[in-house]
Amino acid sequence: MKAHAESYGHAVILILEGELTEDSLGAFREAVDHQLEGKEVIDLALDLEKVPFMDSASLEFLLDLQDRLAERMGRVKLIKPDPNVRKILEITRLESTFEIVSDVAEAVKVAEG
Repeated sequence: MKAHAESYGHAVILILEGELTEDSLGAFREAVDHQLEGKEVIDLALDLEKVPFMDSASLEFLLDLQDRLAERMGRVKLIKPDPNVRKILEITRLESTFEIVSDVAEAVKVAEG
């Protein structure tokens, strides 16, 4: 799993590539924590276009992250999830838990508004 971050004021976009599984969760957690520590980040948007699979451990982490950001009055946004990931979100009934947007510009616009 690879992660690249882009900052837009109080929002950070994490562009992810590769499967998000229990095995790669440590690197994902580090990337998220690095963005959140000591910064005024409120919203975190995850670009999931190049993430073909996400397991239950990663979904659990996203739910915990949602709670963490809610304490800052923020939220997790998912940018253009891969069709397989979108299906996983539907099956687990988590699709409505996260805001799903079509591109980075929309994620930043939503964060600013």
